[in-house]
Amino acid sequence: MSESASGLLASGERVAAYSADAVRAAEKPLLEEGLPLMRWAAAALADIVAQQLAARPGRVLVLVGAGDNGGDALYAAADLCGVAERVDVVLVRDRVHRAALDAAVAAGARVRSATEVRGELAEYVLVLDGILGIGRLADRRLRGGARALVECVLGLEKQPLVVAVDLPSGLDPDDGTADAAVLAADVTVTFGALKSGLVRGRGPELSGRVHLVDLGLGPYLQLAHPAVTASVEVVRVTAPQRR
Repeated sequence: MSESASGLLASGERVAAYSADAVRAAEKPLLEEGLPLMRWAAAALADIVAQQLAARPGRVLVLVGAGDNGGDALYAAADLCGVAERVDVVLVRDRVHRAALDAAVAAGARVRSATEVRGELAEYVLVLDGILGIGRLADRRLRGGARALVECVLGLEKQPLVVAVDLPSGLDPDDGTADAAVLAADVTVTFGALKSGLVRGRGPELSGRVHLVDLGLGPYLQLAHPAVTASVEVVRVTAPQRR
Protein backbone atom coordinates (compact mmCIF):
# COMPACT_ATOMS: atom_id res chain seq x y z
CA MET A 1 0.00 0.00 0.00
CA SER A 2 1.63 3.23 -1.11
CA GLU A 3 1.48 6.49 0.81
CA SER A 4 -0.61 7.96 -1.99
CA ALA A 5 -3.17 5.22 -1.52
CA SER A 6 -3.90 5.94 2.12
CA GLY A 7 -4.10 8.79 4.57
CA LEU A 8 -4.48 8.86 8.33
CA LEU A 9 -7.50 10.87 9.41
CA ALA A 10 -6.89 13.34 12.21
CA SER A 11 -7.94 11.92 15.57
CA GLY A 12 -10.49 14.71 16.05
CA GLU A 13 -12.31 14.11 12.76
CA ARG A 14 -15.74 12.52 13.01
CA VAL A 15 -16.28 9.50 10.77
CA ALA A 16 -19.61 7.95 9.80
CA ALA A 17 -20.12 4.31 10.81
CA TYR A 18 -22.91 2.09 9.48
CA SER A 19 -24.94 -0.93 10.48
CA ALA A 20 -24.22 -4.29 8.88
CA ASP A 21 -27.60 -4.14 7.11
CA ALA A 22 -26.73 -0.76 5.59
CA VAL A 23 -23.39 -2.04 4.33
CA ARG A 24 -24.95 -5.15 2.79
CA ALA A 25 -27.57 -2.98 1.08
CA ALA A 26 -24.85 -0.72 -0.33
CA GLU A 27 -22.89 -3.71 -1.63
CA LYS A 28 -25.90 -5.33 -3.31
CA PRO A 29 -26.14 -3.19 -6.49
CA LEU A 30 -22.39 -3.49 -7.08
CA LEU A 31 -22.50 -7.26 -6.67
CA GLU A 32 -25.50 -7.45 -9.01
CA GLU A 33 -23.43 -5.46 -11.51
CA GLY A 34 -20.82 -8.23 -11.28
CA LEU A 35 -18.05 -6.22 -9.64
CA PRO A 36 -15.50 -8.46 -7.86
CA LEU A 37 -15.74 -6.83 -4.43
CA MET A 38 -14.28 -9.85 -2.68
CA ARG A 39 -11.18 -9.88 -4.87
CA TRP A 40 -10.72 -6.13 -4.42
CA ALA A 41 -11.07 -6.45 -0.66
CA ALA A 42 -8.68 -9.40 -0.50
CA ALA A 43 -6.03 -7.63 -2.57
CA ALA A 44 -6.10 -4.61 -0.26
CA LEU A 45 -6.01 -6.91 2.76
CA ALA A 46 -2.98 -8.76 1.39
CA ASP A 47 -1.19 -5.45 0.75
CA ILE A 48 -1.68 -4.38 4.35
CA VAL A 49 -0.60 -7.76 5.76
CA ALA A 50 2.47 -7.69 3.50
CA GLN A 51 3.43 -4.37 5.09
CA GLN A 52 3.24 -5.98 8.52
CA LEU A 53 5.38 -8.90 7.32
CA ALA A 54 8.01 -6.57 5.88
CA ALA A 55 8.65 -5.35 9.42
CA ARG A 56 8.23 -8.75 11.04
CA PRO A 57 8.76 -11.60 8.55
CA GLY A 58 7.73 -15.17 9.22
CA ARG A 59 4.86 -17.64 9.06
CA VAL A 60 1.21 -16.69 8.68
CA LEU A 61 -1.76 -18.58 10.10
CA VAL A 62 -5.10 -17.94 8.41
CA LEU A 63 -8.26 -18.81 10.35
CA VAL A 64 -11.10 -19.31 7.88
CA GLY A 65 -14.84 -19.38 8.47
CA ALA A 66 -17.67 -20.45 6.19
CA GLY A 67 -18.83 -17.15 4.72
CA ASP A 68 -17.55 -14.35 2.54
CA ASN A 69 -15.25 -13.28 5.35
CA GLY A 70 -13.44 -16.60 4.96
CA GLY A 71 -13.34 -16.04 1.19
CA ASP A 72 -11.66 -12.67 1.71
CA ALA A 73 -9.08 -14.31 3.96
CA LEU A 74 -8.40 -17.15 1.51
CA TYR A 75 -7.88 -14.90 -1.51
CA ALA A 76 -5.56 -12.77 0.61
CA ALA A 77 -3.73 -15.95 1.66
CA ALA A 78 -3.15 -16.74 -2.02
CA ASP A 79 -1.53 -13.33 -2.53
CA LEU A 80 0.54 -13.67 0.63
CA CYS A 81 2.17 -16.92 -0.44
CA GLY A 82 4.65 -14.84 -2.41
CA VAL A 83 5.79 -12.79 0.58
CA ALA A 84 5.32 -14.89 3.72
CA GLU A 85 7.76 -17.56 4.87
CA ARG A 86 4.79 -19.95 4.90
CA VAL A 87 1.01 -19.65 4.85
CA ASP A 88 -1.04 -22.20 6.77
CA VAL A 89 -4.83 -22.29 6.61
CA VAL A 90 -7.19 -23.75 9.22
CA LEU A 91 -10.81 -24.24 8.15
CA VAL A 92 -12.90 -23.87 11.29
CA ARG A 93 -16.10 -24.95 9.51
CA ASP A 94 -16.87 -27.76 7.09
CA ARG A 95 -18.33 -25.27 4.63
CA VAL A 96 -15.88 -23.00 2.80
CA HIS A 97 -15.66 -20.60 -0.16
CA ARG A 98 -14.41 -23.21 -2.59
CA ALA A 99 -13.00 -20.96 -5.34
CA ALA A 100 -11.04 -18.95 -2.78
CA LEU A 101 -9.71 -22.11 -1.14
CA ASP A 102 -8.63 -23.48 -4.52
CA ALA A 103 -6.80 -20.21 -5.25
CA ALA A 104 -4.99 -20.31 -1.90
CA VAL A 105 -3.91 -23.94 -2.29
CA ALA A 106 -2.80 -23.37 -5.88
CA ALA A 107 -0.62 -20.49 -4.70
CA GLY A 108 1.06 -22.67 -2.07
CA ALA A 109 -0.98 -22.30 1.11
CA ARG A 110 -1.19 -25.46 3.22
CA VAL A 111 -4.51 -26.57 4.71
CA ARG A 112 -3.93 -27.93 8.21
CA SER A 113 -6.15 -29.07 11.05
CA ALA A 114 -6.56 -27.15 14.27
CA THR A 115 -4.98 -30.09 16.09
CA GLU A 116 -1.87 -29.90 13.90
CA VAL A 117 -1.27 -26.19 14.41
CA ARG A 118 -2.01 -26.03 18.14
CA GLY A 119 1.47 -27.26 19.02
CA GLU A 120 3.07 -24.76 16.61
CA LEU A 121 1.12 -21.60 17.41
CA ALA A 122 4.18 -19.88 18.86
CA GLU A 123 5.91 -20.19 15.47
CA TYR A 124 3.47 -17.90 13.65
CA VAL A 125 4.31 -14.22 13.55
CA LEU A 126 0.89 -13.20 12.26
CA VAL A 127 -2.64 -14.55 12.52
CA LEU A 128 -5.21 -13.50 9.93
CA ASP A 129 -8.65 -13.71 11.56
CA GLY A 130 -11.24 -14.53 8.89
CA ILE A 131 -13.69 -16.57 10.94
CA LEU A 132 -16.75 -14.30 11.13
CA GLY A 133 -17.78 -11.19 9.23
CA ILE A 134 -20.99 -9.15 9.15
CA GLY A 135 -23.36 -11.96 8.14
CA ARG A 136 -26.64 -12.22 10.04
CA LEU A 137 -26.17 -14.31 13.18
CA ALA A 138 -28.39 -14.41 16.25
CA ASP A 139 -25.41 -15.28 18.47
CA ARG A 140 -21.96 -14.09 17.45
CA ARG A 141 -19.99 -15.95 20.10
CA LEU A 142 -17.33 -18.27 18.72
CA ARG A 143 -18.07 -21.93 19.33
CA GLY A 144 -16.51 -25.37 19.00
CA GLY A 145 -13.14 -25.68 17.32
CA ALA A 146 -12.98 -21.99 16.38
CA ARG A 147 -13.39 -20.95 19.99
CA ALA A 148 -10.88 -23.51 21.25
CA LEU A 149 -8.25 -22.38 18.74
CA VAL A 150 -8.77 -18.70 19.54
CA GLU A 151 -8.43 -19.47 23.24
CA CYS A 152 -5.15 -21.27 22.52
CA VAL A 153 -3.82 -18.21 20.72
CA LEU A 154 -4.94 -15.99 23.58
CA GLY A 155 -3.03 -18.25 25.97
CA LEU A 156 0.32 -17.83 24.22
CA GLU A 157 3.06 -16.20 26.27
CA LYS A 158 4.04 -14.04 23.29
CA GLN A 159 1.14 -12.94 21.14
CA PRO A 160 1.45 -12.92 17.33
CA LEU A 161 0.33 -9.92 15.35
CA VAL A 162 -3.38 -10.23 14.65
CA VAL A 163 -5.04 -8.79 11.55
CA ALA A 164 -8.83 -8.96 11.58
CA VAL A 165 -10.71 -9.37 8.30
CA ASP A 166 -13.50 -6.74 8.28
CA LEU A 167 -13.86 -6.95 12.08
CA PRO A 168 -12.57 -9.15 14.90
CA SER A 169 -14.48 -12.45 14.89
CA GLY A 170 -17.01 -12.52 17.72
CA LEU A 171 -17.44 -8.73 17.82
CA ASP A 172 -20.99 -7.65 17.02
CA PRO A 173 -20.80 -5.44 13.91
CA ASP A 174 -23.59 -3.15 15.13
CA ASP A 175 -23.28 -2.65 18.89
CA GLY A 176 -19.70 -3.74 19.60
CA THR A 177 -20.57 -6.38 22.18
CA ALA A 178 -18.26 -9.40 22.54
CA ASP A 179 -17.42 -12.11 25.03
CA ALA A 180 -13.96 -13.15 26.19
CA ALA A 181 -13.04 -15.40 23.24
CA VAL A 182 -12.10 -12.71 20.72
CA LEU A 183 -8.65 -12.08 19.28
CA ALA A 184 -7.84 -8.44 19.90
CA ALA A 185 -6.53 -7.18 16.57
CA ASP A 186 -3.44 -5.08 16.08
CA VAL A 187 -4.94 -4.09 12.72
CA THR A 188 -8.49 -4.40 11.43
CA VAL A 189 -9.00 -4.14 7.67
CA THR A 190 -12.65 -3.27 7.15
CA PHE A 191 -14.27 -3.13 3.73
CA GLY A 192 -16.54 -0.60 2.07
CA ALA A 193 -17.63 1.30 5.18
CA LEU A 194 -16.77 1.64 8.83
CA LYS A 195 -18.98 -0.72 10.84
CA SER A 196 -20.62 0.82 13.89
CA GLY A 197 -19.47 -2.07 16.10
CA LEU A 198 -15.86 -0.98 15.54
CA VAL A 199 -16.51 2.29 17.36
CA ARG A 200 -19.09 1.15 19.94
CA GLY A 201 -18.87 -1.09 22.98
CA ARG A 202 -15.68 -3.16 22.93
CA GLY A 203 -14.94 -2.25 19.32
CA PRO A 204 -12.21 0.33 20.01
CA GLU A 205 -10.59 -2.04 22.52
CA LEU A 206 -10.52 -5.01 20.13
CA SER A 207 -9.97 -3.48 16.70
CA GLY A 208 -6.52 -1.87 16.91
CA ARG A 209 -5.64 0.43 14.01
CA VAL A 210 -8.51 0.40 11.53
CA HIS A 211 -7.87 0.47 7.79
CA LEU A 212 -10.95 1.29 5.70
CA VAL A 213 -10.83 -0.09 2.15
CA ASP A 214 -12.77 1.93 -0.42
CA LEU A 215 -14.80 -0.43 -2.62
CA GLY A 216 -16.93 2.25 -4.26
CA LEU A 217 -19.91 2.07 -1.88
CA GLY A 218 -20.00 5.83 -1.34
CA PRO A 219 -22.98 6.70 -3.60
CA TYR A 220 -25.07 3.93 -2.06
CA LEU A 221 -24.11 4.70 1.52
CA GLN A 222 -25.48 8.20 0.96
CA LEU A 223 -28.91 6.56 0.83
CA ALA A 224 -28.42 5.19 4.37
CA HIS A 225 -28.34 7.06 7.64
CA PRO A 226 -25.13 6.41 9.62
CA ALA A 227 -25.70 4.40 12.79
CA VAL A 228 -23.21 6.63 14.59
CA THR A 229 -20.49 9.17 13.92
CA ALA A 230 -17.37 8.87 16.01
CA SER A 231 -14.05 10.63 16.46
CA VAL A 232 -11.60 7.90 15.45
CA GLU A 233 -8.36 7.42 13.56
CA VAL A 234 -8.89 5.51 10.32
CA VAL A 235 -6.40 4.77 7.56
CA ARG A 236 -8.21 5.11 4.24
CA VAL A 237 -7.11 2.67 1.55
CA THR A 238 -8.14 2.30 -2.08
CA ALA A 239 -8.32 -1.29 -3.30
CA PRO A 240 -5.39 -1.90 -5.70
CA GLN A 241 -7.62 -2.66 -8.70
CA ARG A 242 -9.51 0.63 -8.22
CA ARG A 243 -6.46 2.92 -8.03
